[in-house]
This record gives sequence, C-alpha cells and structure tokens, in this order.
Amino acid sequence: MDDCRADAVGCYGRSWAKTPHMDAIARQGTRFQTAIVQNPVCVPSRTSMKTGRYPHEFGIMAMGKPPTIPEPYLNQDKIDAINKAPTLLDHWKQVGIPTVNVGKIHAFKQVWTKRGDSQALIDFFGNPREKKDQKRFEQFNQNNPYPAVNTKTHQWMIGGVVPLKPEETQTWRLGNLAVKALGELAASDQPFFLRVSFHAPHVPCRVPKSYMIDPKTINLPLPNETELKSKPRFERESLHVYAGGLDLNRQQIDTCRGTYYGMVSLVDNQVGRLVEVLRKTGKLKNTIIAVNADQGFQLGEHGLWKKRAFYEQNVCVPFIISCPRLLPENTVIDEPVEMVDFLPTLMDLSGLKPPDSIRGRSLMPLIRGKVKKWREACFSEIDHSRSMYDELRRGTGRRVMVRTKKWKLIFFMDKRVADKDGALYNLINDPDEKENLYGKPKYKNVIKYLEGLANDWNRKI
Repeated sequence: MDDCRADAVGCYGRSWAKTPHMDAIARQGTRFQTAIVQNPVCVPSRTSMKTGRYPHEFGIMAMGKPPTIPEPYLNQDKIDAINKAPTLLDHWKQVGIPTVNVGKIHAFKQVWTKRGDSQALIDFFGNPREKKDQKRFEQFNQNNPYPAVNTKTHQWMIGGVVPLKPEETQTWRLGNLAVKALGELAASDQPFFLRVSFHAPHVPCRVPKSYMIDPKTINLPLPNETELKSKPRFERESLHVYAGGLDLNRQQIDTCRGTYYGMVSLVDNQVGRLVEVLRKTGKLKNTIIAVNADQGFQLGEHGLWKKRAFYEQNVCVPFIISCPRLLPENTVIDEPVEMVDFLPTLMDLSGLKPPDSIRGRSLMPLIRGKVKKWREACFSEIDHSRSMYDELRRGTGRRVMVRTKKWKLIFFMDKRVADKDGALYNLINDPDEKENLYGKPKYKNVIKYLEGLANDWNRKI
C-alpha cells in the first residue's frame, strides 16, 4: 500500500480498522509489530526496500528538486558503484523468476514486467478528471454528509465521500487487473513474483459512502497547539505549513480519519479477492504472501498531517508475511526491524542467497526463534533540501531518526544546518511521543549515545 500506517490494519490493534482479509493473513503467518521504513517518502523508501540499502548509500534522499547547496555527506563514487550493482529484483530474474507489477511502480521501472495500472477518477484536489462526471459530483455534493476536506497550503484532498460505487474506484479497478494477472500466473506451474501496488490510502483521500468508517468509533489524539509549541522548529514552522492538523476543525478531522481507514478497508477487499484466486488454483499453501507499505501517514497527531515526519504513525508500517508450508502461524515479532530486511527475507524464503554486500538481512533467524535480538537501533532519513516544496527546503537539510526500543532521537545531521533542532522521546514512558526531552540537560549522555549510533551507521557503506 501507499502511505499506509501500521494501525490502519486491524491486527495492529485498532478496533475501527476493518481489514479481515489482511488480519487472516497475519493469523496464518508472521506479523512484525514494529517495522521501520528507511525514508518517510515514496521513492527513496521503495528504492531502499528493493536494494536492501539505506537512502544515503544509493543517493536518493527525497522527492523533488536539486538542493541549492550540494549534499556534503554523499559519496558519489560509492553511490555510482552501488547503483551499478544488480538489485534484489535482478537476482530473481537471473534464476528465471519473472518480477511482475500491477499498479504503482515509482522505482526500478525497467526491472518490472508491467501488467497495467488504473487512474483515479479524481485529481489530487478532489476534482473529477472527466467532464462526464462533473454533474454527478455537483449533484451529490449538495447533500454530501462528508464533503471534501483539503489541506490549507497545497489544497490536497485528504478526506471525503464521493459518488462512486466501490467497483468504480481506482482501488477496485486495480484489483481487477491484479486478479487477472494472478490468475494467469497461478495457472502455470512456474514460480513467479507478483507485486500488487495499490495507490491507496495516498491522496486524494476519498471513499464511497459504504466504505466510510464511522468517525465516532475512531479514538485518536486531536491536534494540540500546546504540544506543537514544544516540538522542533522544523515541525512548528515548515511541516505545519506543508500540512498542519491545526488548520482543520473537528468535523474535518473526523471526516479525514474515517476516509483514511475506509480506503485501507477497500484495499483489504481486493486482498481477499487475490487470496481467493490462490485458493481456487490450489496455490495458497505454497505461496508467500507479504503485506507492507512504503511509509505511514499523520492524521493530525502532533499537529501534523500527511508525511515527511518521523513519528511512529509515519515510520511504522504494516509488515505481515505468510506461507503455510514455510512459516509458523499466528506469530508476532516484537523486536523492531527495518524494511531493508524485506526483500532479503523473501529471497531467503525463495531459496535464494541475499548478497553479502547489502545492509538488509533475512529475518528468518528472528522468525524461527534462533535469535532474540536484532539491531541495536533502527534508522530513517530524509533530506528536505531536496524537497519539491519550498517551505521544507529553506534552512534545512538531512534529517535523521535513530530509534532503539527505549529512545527515539531526531536531528539535522548535516553540516549545512547549524542548529540540530532535535527531538528526543522516551518510547517506554511516552509511547505517544508527546514530551520532547531534547533540551533537558539530564539527557545529554543519552543524546550523545544515540548520535554515536547514527555516526557508526553513517560510516558503514
């Protein structure tokens, strides 16, 4: 999924998240409670998953325009060498396993065999793309119980009900393509690798009325101006301008939250259709099924909306993997993992040896209980000087997150930015990340320790 936070899938504990098919996959396999993406935007995150490397290793740190001042932390010679190496998808093709994609690609377009995509019927702002739909939308909106909600600065549609039948939506039409592609692949006895890449719950956020989750059932913190004042300057100013939760009233927030969870429920319906194809073709027990996303999405928590932040809602994604013949059932891994480990794990399950040169590692020792601890820390990074949005580019650069089981440190790790503008959270005492401890002298040694982990991570290329 695209922009799907972990708690949008029901098995992660939210009662209002309606995803019975993905929940069933989790019961039949392994669910990772805390799976961290390596960048909180699409292209670098997806590239990281497909290479088993961190963004600063392959040089894609954001989506947007070149920086005004070149990045001092990048080593172009090493980047060029890494980018000439085969991707993990290439290793599948080398042993005769085709890599087929249905839906959004966003990285390595030349590697995938494409089986189609579907365009949204509305644009990012919520307007119908076709003239024939305009009258229908206008008439519906006269009595729409959940009218469109748009962000203040960029006017992205982030919530609302639209006059579409579920079968008309981009998600369902993409599901049709996926069912067809999977049916063709499963009809053969040859192995295959199929990725079904949904655009949801990415903006424009909208659902048919029947998929709207009742906002009264959703219990999430509301944007809080007092809390926002204690946050780093970059969040108070730049990210809040980009997409701020304080720009919305309570009714708009409720609409957006119900829409977002409803979009994931609509994806879940397509997952059920795909599982049924495997069941009918007799391939279900011998097929590896993985559920994941490229990053999460803020829904007003901490005063922010959308992405490009390092809160748990943004960096923790659903990660579920199932195969009855290869994996234990109903297993939950509490040890934090990173999404650089995603494809090495699939390679290992497929009988392929992951390259020794990559940073990602197969998670099979963790799944099989052979090890209890994994990494000392998880990392995520983004360079806002490369953003496409001017409010994020000014006076910024590479921002890094270091996350252990107990601590999370966020800071500018960039010589171009004099002020580290940090945030420190105790995830044990403050799992909701409300109290920023960065400026308190008693945590000086904790910050030093976490910065040391970041420096060691940064040097290992």
